[in-house]
Amino acid sequence: MTGTDPDPERKANQKRLAIIGGGSSGLICLKNALDSLNEWDIVCYEKSDRIIGCWGNPYPGFVSTSTKYTTQFSCFTPFDANVKPDGGASRSEFFRNDEYGQYLEQFAETFSLHGHIATQHCVDKICRDVDRDGWELTITNLKEGHTESFTESFDCIILCTGLAAAPVPIDCKIKTLPVSELHHPDGLGHITNQRIVVLGGGESAVDYANRLSRPELNNQVFLSLRSGIRVSPRYHPIRGVPSDFLRNRLLLSIHEDIRNWIGQRFVEMRIRYQETFRRLFPAKKVAEESTREMDQDVNQIRKDWAYKLTKTAKDDLFNMFHNKSDDFLDAVGEGRITIVGPPVDSQFTVFRKYDSDQEEHIAPSLVVPAVGYQERISELSEGQIQLSDFYLGCLHVTHPNLFLVGFARPIIGNIPSISEVQARLVCGVIAETFPRPANIETLHQADSLSRKNRYKALRLDSIYAVEMFPYCDQLARLMNTFPTLHSLRSLSAWCRMQLTPATTMHYDFRETQSRERDATTPVYMPGSLIIILLLIKPFDFVYRTFRRLFKRNL
Repeated sequence: MTGTDPDPERKANQKRLAIIGGGSSGLICLKNALDSLNEWDIVCYEKSDRIIGCWGNPYPGFVSTSTKYTTQFSCFTPFDANVKPDGGASRSEFFRNDEYGQYLEQFAETFSLHGHIATQHCVDKICRDVDRDGWELTITNLKEGHTESFTESFDCIILCTGLAAAPVPIDCKIKTLPVSELHHPDGLGHITNQRIVVLGGGESAVDYANRLSRPELNNQVFLSLRSGIRVSPRYHPIRGVPSDFLRNRLLLSIHEDIRNWIGQRFVEMRIRYQETFRRLFPAKKVAEESTREMDQDVNQIRKDWAYKLTKTAKDDLFNMFHNKSDDFLDAVGEGRITIVGPPVDSQFTVFRKYDSDQEEHIAPSLVVPAVGYQERISELSEGQIQLSDFYLGCLHVTHPNLFLVGFARPIIGNIPSISEVQARLVCGVIAETFPRPANIETLHQADSLSRKNRYKALRLDSIYAVEMFPYCDQLARLMNTFPTLHSLRSLSAWCRMQLTPATTMHYDFRETQSRERDATTPVYMPGSLIIILLLIKPFDFVYRTFRRLFKRNL
């Protein structure tokens, strides 16, 4: 399959596809490519000796922020949407420790992917092969006893190296903790008695702060935030079920402007008037055991900070990201994490107090930069390939044989599910099952402008920010797999799909197994909230109509 010598089993003039990266995105691409491209020679290059990606087994005590049910690939579904009645104590609805890695290994074994994966092979460089209208890869074999580099030619390339390839660097003279230390296989027991500042408000940042603040480590931990953050708890505090299970297609069918405006105020009120909300939206029996056993004062501090962080989240940031690693609020309530504002200067010794102009002298012994990641596509191609050159974050505007999968950053949701929908589209375009948009450059310009207007505060050269389900629906429509009332041919099935937990498995509605699963999936949204959403729908229709008319008149 790989090496300096031609593969003797390769047919003359056989087309070749290279998938770069063997994590979740690479695996789902490989599975779809093998299904769609029967006559092609297909190889997946993975730098490490594992195929479980960044989150297959990152560190002891890991708990995913998306449920097993909503994260699993729709073509491999061992998990259902049932909730264990233990109040979330076991976190059994989420991937824990190495469970996601085990899932990916089982996926690869089920679909016989291992024979097409070259582990410990690092792709060092990608360059255009003008003569063949293809691509050349410079590859290093990292296996013991092999140090040679070699070049391979391919007709198509799918890049799946992921968003977590390299953290965004900071200019800091204080010692910083690299990701390798934070993901140490033996845990964080070697980081003790330190004064630590964690920079950033994303899920990785608050998770690092929470882990470093464990009582037995005796660290003094500060979380530095530039603004508020939208904390969306793993388990809904009113319903007692994973928050993933309360997001359905009815809710997501409301225009994002209306949904976010209402959502901001709904969350603030839910935090302030939690007991009132319990009466308005009574939980089912499964959720009655979900009350948190916590000191009353600690719980009040936790609640106050949840409200403060949500209230001070700027609208553009509130509408962009949800932070589902809410366990850090327990550490805040217990005084193990102190939330502060941004550093005053590049010395990282003096910080502003949170939501205040007053200053606080901290002088940390360690700094943890967790302000995001940067893609390495440009570095790999010596500046010839940019993330911003891909329409919908997956189809290159100029080169019809170059694709991305796994670079979409969801506002809320998960990357593996998005990657599966992208992989289906990309492999279908390669197989010519789906047409490549004829006016792709014009569409790309319009898409780029729309995203720049919406995501003003983000580094769009490094991530392709999306709202997960509207984005996946857009891709599904290109493949004619979007579930409509007409395509489902059943009013009851369509109505049920609007109310059950939103999942990309809905795009498999033509399969018998999928229909049977949808028929038995529980509905967790309370009836009173369903009625409220239905009452909002007429206003949603009017708002969308006026927006379309306004755009036409521009």
